[in-house]
Amino acid sequence: MAAAAPEPAPEPQPAAKPKKSLFEHRIFRIGGGGLATSLLIHALLLFVATIWVVSVASNHKQEPNTFATGAGGGHGDRAIAQKTKQKPNAPKSLTKSATKITSKSPHSEVNLPDLPDISRTTLNALASSSKGFGGGVGGGVGGAAGIGKGGKNFTGRSVMGMKISAAHIAVYFDNSPSMEPYLAGVEKQIKEQFPNADVFRYFGIFNLNQDGEVVGGKPNQKYLIDTVEQMAMNRGGGRRPAGNDPGKLSPGGRNLLSAKDAQFRVGGVGAWIDIMLQQKQYDAIVIFSDFEDGIVQYRTKGQPIPRLVFDADLRPPSDDRTDVEKAWEDRWVKTFAQALDHKAPRLYIYSTEKEPQDLYKRCVEASGGEIKMVTLPKGGIFATPAAKKGKN
Repeated sequence: MAAAAPEPAPEPQPAAKPKKSLFEHRIFRIGGGGLATSLLIHALLLFVATIWVVSVASNHKQEPNTFATGAGGGHGDRAIAQKTKQKPNAPKSLTKSATKITSKSPHSEVNLPDLPDISRTTLNALASSSKGFGGGVGGGVGGAAGIGKGGKNFTGRSVMGMKISAAHIAVYFDNSPSMEPYLAGVEKQIKEQFPNADVFRYFGIFNLNQDGEVVGGKPNQKYLIDTVEQMAMNRGGGRRPAGNDPGKLSPGGRNLLSAKDAQFRVGGVGAWIDIMLQQKQYDAIVIFSDFEDGIVQYRTKGQPIPRLVFDADLRPPSDDRTDVEKAWEDRWVKTFAQALDHKAPRLYIYSTEKEPQDLYKRCVEASGGEIKMVTLPKGGIFATPAAKKGKN
């Protein structure tokens, strides 16, 4: 009997596909496949764009300057690199709000120039980081600019007990008969300290004013009152006072004498001061006199004869001038005050008899000068304490 044929092996059944989740089934039913693809593409584009932006920004970024500062102690030479943004080197003005720095000591030998209003702490910091601290604005070594307005620094030179802070001075000598015997000795002492001093000699210490104008202050003025030259001739029996020697003057002094001598002769010290205030070649002006002659002012306009409206030596005081007629005094004081900024000469006065009149005191005070009373014995000249000192 034949053996039964074996039963055929069952065919392998295909693996069952995983059943889609309810969430996936719903997403794909509403077109979620396209949405996912779109989000993937946009994410890829965003990533590429971010990389590009960062790369471009890095390429355009400038590397700031760095400087190293020492740190640590002992034998360590460690340096810490500090990064700072570079700033434009635009210089700042240091003279916009300058503070005047002066010395009030009568023995001070140096008058300091105007410096900016900077605190002591700031000055110390700048001094430690810069070698440029001094006259003028310049580049300093160490990262700080040199500070200082510059200008004129004068060392005081003592003449008959008074220190005169100047480099080039002009001197007015009262060449009246009572003063003349002493002038050569005084001039010698001045020239020992200021060899280039310009010394001018004119009669007396008269300061005349007519209708608010300083007599001799302007050329070609017409005068209805006696001028200094006329008074000198009247007292000298008609003889004209001796003139100045141009050979003893500096070139600038000779030019000034040539141009202004006629005005000085008619106006005396009043004209001399008025004109000296307009000069730029002198750092100080000095007056030597007994101050026996005063300051007088006349009004001639609308008057049948000149009328005396002011006499500085009159007691009790009397002043009948209008504000316009006495404006010249304020002009003098304000101009002398510019000496503190080196824009006008300082005023120094020696008097052998009387204290100078109030106007001179105000001018000295404004300019930072000084007044010294001196005696004139036969054996020589000796200084006595100052009657008035200015802001030195």
